[in-house]
Amino acid sequence: FGSSSDLAKLDCTLFKQFHLAMRIQLLAALAAPMLAQDLFLSTRVEMEPVEAQVPAGWIRAGRTPRGDMIELHFAVKQQNTQQLEQVLLAVSSPSSPDYGKHLSNHQVHELVKPAPQHLAAVENWLSAAGVTAERATPNGDIIVAKVTVEQAEALLSAEYVRLEHGSGAVTDRTPDGYSLPQEVADALDFVSPTKHFPGISQPILQAPGRNASNVNNVPKTLRQAYNVGDAVGKASKNKQAVTAFLKQYYSEDALKSYWSQYCDGITCGKGSPKLVGDATTGTPGVESMLDIEAITGVAGNVDSEFWGFGGASPDNPGNEPFMKWLTQVSSTGDEDIPRLFSTSYGEDESSWSYAAAARLNTEFMKAGARGISLLYASGDSGANCKSGKFTPNMPASSPYVTAVGGTQPASGYPAPGSESAIGLSSGGFSNYWPMPDWQKTAVEGYLKQSGIPAPEKYAVNTTGRAFPD
Repeated sequence: FGSSSDLAKLDCTLFKQFHLAMRIQLLAALAAPMLAQDLFLSTRVEMEPVEAQVPAGWIRAGRTPRGDMIELHFAVKQQNTQQLEQVLLAVSSPSSPDYGKHLSNHQVHELVKPAPQHLAAVENWLSAAGVTAERATPNGDIIVAKVTVEQAEALLSAEYVRLEHGSGAVTDRTPDGYSLPQEVADALDFVSPTKHFPGISQPILQAPGRNASNVNNVPKTLRQAYNVGDAVGKASKNKQAVTAFLKQYYSEDALKSYWSQYCDGITCGKGSPKLVGDATTGTPGVESMLDIEAITGVAGNVDSEFWGFGGASPDNPGNEPFMKWLTQVSSTGDEDIPRLFSTSYGEDESSWSYAAAARLNTEFMKAGARGISLLYASGDSGANCKSGKFTPNMPASSPYVTAVGGTQPASGYPAPGSESAIGLSSGGFSNYWPMPDWQKTAVEGYLKQSGIPAPEKYAVNTTGRAFPD
């Protein structure tokens, strides 16, 4: 090995290398918690900054118990959303060479997957807070964490309030707002449930007795009105679904009773509907049962599903049911997803912040690019006049869904074409989204009709997306 001085030099060199390695490991170990701590100490950003208010019909009933569980959905910002829109229009337009060439769920999620640094910012922040979170969609653009209200309030620098509605509905929200560390806010579109209040219509939870003399909306009449006749589904992969929210439940007995009464001599449905979601069965709801009865009555021999989400129940943490549905759609593979969803749920467009509504649009586009049709009732509140202004309804006001208005029998009903619009059916113009090119000609013709009030009288934005379709 050489002289003793050489051995001394070697020992000294090895000691320095060992010391340097230990210092590097120590600094690395300290860096992670320091970075996480920095996220908590950084400037906080108010999210969805709109005036704090409790919508009409709701009252504050005190603070939400801090030990209650809540399911937070973190909508991580997506990339390439403009490209997604271009793809959607191409696969949806009959004049396009790409018409019908839908993307797979994998392709959609690859296209819009969040930036890695955004995922890391959210997940590191939650981990540093001792919160276990999971990526609820294939690319992680929705992250879900089940926490106590106390934890949620600490994360969001917010106060959860228990709110009660005149219909008996109860929910927990942060009407006074919430905020996030700058780095996390930069990575997210919004967090739910926070500021959005669920839409509540009539407080009717139980289906009324059938009126056998009213045959305007029974399967045989509807099939004649819409030229369906005796045709039934033949493709083995045909699948359709209805959605239900906020205690609108399904009843197997009620559906079979309906089929027995109105489907004599025709095929209604294709066996019992598959149930999906956290709130599917219970006292049958009027809207939910009407939806599943109508869709199975008109489209025979087609597999049907009932997707129900409650928002809160003894077995589930409080959540935003609409976000749970969208998350379920995103996480369901192409072989299992229904190709059509029919939804009667809707509420004021302004009940969602612009940031949240824009994200919902992207989720609708993701579904459409996969070839999934989203049908929404336009509403049953007419022009929805509030404080002297016509108020648009959402999701019907989104340019990326098909909004369907209500009709009533006209002369010759149920001959095809013998129906007219009914006054309670909602319609109007979005205050969020500009009018898409594909409807401009139709809207221009509509606005030239006589008898339409001046737009300025009711603050109607006639440059916005018009609905229903």
